[in-house]
Amino acid sequence: MDLKLESYPVPSDYFGVLWGLSGVEDLLVLEHGSTGTCSYNVVNYMIMNKQSPKGKLFSCGMDEDDVVMGREDKLKRAVKDLDCTLHPKIIALVATGVTSVIGLDLDGVIEEIQPRTKARLLSFSGGGFKGDYTQGIKEAFSTLAREVAKEPKEKKPFSINMIGPTIDSFNNVSDLVELKRLLGLLGAEVNTVFTCRTSTDEIEEMASASLNLVTRDVGLEAAGILEERFGIPHLYSLPFGIRGTVEWLEDVGERLDLDLGRGVLASELERYGFSILELTTPLQRFDHLRAMVSCPYDYALGLVRLMVEEWEMKSPLVVLPKSPEDPRFEEKFKRWGTPDILIGPDTAILEEEIARIDPQVIFGNSYDLYFA
Repeated sequence: MDLKLESYPVPSDYFGVLWGLSGVEDLLVLEHGSTGTCSYNVVNYMIMNKQSPKGKLFSCGMDEDDVVMGREDKLKRAVKDLDCTLHPKIIALVATGVTSVIGLDLDGVIEEIQPRTKARLLSFSGGGFKGDYTQGIKEAFSTLAREVAKEPKEKKPFSINMIGPTIDSFNNVSDLVELKRLLGLLGAEVNTVFTCRTSTDEIEEMASASLNLVTRDVGLEAAGILEERFGIPHLYSLPFGIRGTVEWLEDVGERLDLDLGRGVLASELERYGFSILELTTPLQRFDHLRAMVSCPYDYALGLVRLMVEEWEMKSPLVVLPKSPEDPRFEEKFKRWGTPDILIGPDTAILEEEIARIDPQVIFGNSYDLYFA
């Protein structure tokens, strides 16, 4: 067994569901589990990008007798209390590990109590047994896209839904500010951010947008549901570097029939259009350096391209935490000169590959700091 250098294990789909729902106002999460599990998650939230969704997470407070007898009375009573006291638009019933083990039917509970509950009830029954956290985020996204989004009253021609940012996304607050600023250069506006700092009303009105901009592959399934239900096309892309950002803006503009004016582009390039080569001395070059990139696919591909195109730096090794949704990911990396790709390697394999390639630079996370 690989202990990932005695660090934290990969979070389960249960955590992904919590992270995917935590940014939605007027939505409360009711865990069917013990109070201790809920208390731990509140502490866990506090370290996620320093964002704490206060008043979001509740527990029905199961004890040993409830587990043995498989009782659901506390869950029904908790739903009634939240509905009558806090008046949310949606209550998400989320299974914990013990719920799944005893086999409680959350959908059956909802079918029984929904007629006398004002809030919309949604169930998430994985309980940590469906896979890693990305599966949970996908489930949260897809359920909201399928069950909450409604037929639009009107279409907004230059409006965009951004699908992907959640509370677990690194640096998501400042990244969203910059993405919105860039879209503003085109004259486009962000309709809904799915699901960071959004609301149930905004999710209900998602279908009024003209384009879904997917920033993480966990959002592709939800984008497909929205395209099937409402005919909204999607673009899966992120801006990296000068060339990548210009191309990204042109791609978005083409889909919205908007043009990035030459004057606007010239002004942006004058203010920000410097590569690392231009900011260093003329004698300093990076083409002899080998770099390892270790991060999710959504960022890795753009970063590798930026390194090759603008920094003239090679990246012979890319490490991904999981296999991407894109079936052509290996072909795309090889296009930018990356022959070796590792997916979720254990510590021994990763250490062996790093020793073989001997990189001078590692772009990675806290796990990779040990090797650096």
